[in-house]
Amino acid sequence: MDDATLISKIGRALWGATWKGQMAEAVRHQKGAVSAWALGRVPVPAGVWSELQELLRERRHEFDDLIPQIQPAHDAALQRTIEQTKRGRRAGGG
Repeated sequence: MDDATLISKIGRALWGATWKGQMAEAVRHQKGAVSAWALGRVPVPAGVWSELQELLRERRHEFDDLIPQIQPAHDAALQRTIEQTKRGRRAGGG
């Protein structure tokens, strides 16, 4: 995979569709430099790859902490829905 494709994939993964400005801030470069990397006009510096790798690792750890919290939140929301449905049936005469 070429640098332009990889930098774009990483940018979208970390910051979404409007990633260039946020990446520029995170790696302390001008947005124009990030755009040039994404267009393949200028090679991405080694230090930027190192910074992005660390950002991805940090984000992965954030996700790893959040993922196990989703199931209990889902279960609680489902239980609320069930209880509300039961109350609605009772209030409506059903």
